[in-house]
Amino acid sequence: MTTPPPTPPPPRPAHAVEVGRVVYLRYPQPRDCEAFVALRRASRSHLEPWEPRAPTGFDAFGYDQFEWVYKSRKRPEQERMLIFVVGTRELVGQVSLGVITRGPLQSAYMGYWIGAHATGRGYMTEAVGLMLRHAFGRLGLHRVEANIQPHNEASKKVAARSGFRLEGYSPKYLQIAGVWADHERWAITAEDWRGGRGGRGSGPARGRGSRGATRGTAGAG
Repeated sequence: MTTPPPTPPPPRPAHAVEVGRVVYLRYPQPRDCEAFVALRRASRSHLEPWEPRAPTGFDAFGYDQFEWVYKSRKRPEQERMLIFVVGTRELVGQVSLGVITRGPLQSAYMGYWIGAHATGRGYMTEAVGLMLRHAFGRLGLHRVEANIQPHNEASKKVAARSGFRLEGYSPKYLQIAGVWADHERWAITAEDWRGGRGGRGSGPARGRGSRGATRGTAGAG
């Protein structure tokens, strides 16, 4: 009896920057606008407690937000990517690097959020791991920091699973909903990442996983 040939892996999603087992990252495109706005609006009550208040006249849950994310998607000082589910290609969130600093620092701040309906499925943890792979691999950074409100347990769990370590506490660090909110400082270095501290989706790429501004704050994980 002959053994059937193995099932080939699914094709790589078009324009994907980093691909994991359950999600992939790519830069926003104009065609993502409606899905992005719908996701943000449906998740407003889930996200709003963790995000800085938008300037007067700016709709952080509408087309203004997408236009800002799209225009700032790939710059020397920041990178913003959308998170999609492998297979369905559904848009479920965003992960970003901000204040990318070169020279002797080689560092950045990470921020991330995921839609309310997509929590608890491992999407955010893998997406953060993929962005770390991008940061330490393609971008050649040395350190990535995420600042998280102490009571944001979901985002802290994502950071811990992704290999970040708690480094300190910053009182009244960032204005959230008009109030100066305390934040915990979580960070990971390239040495940690290469040594395997990074979680799912992190670490140097294997197989088909990868082809050769404001300070980031971790939102709803």
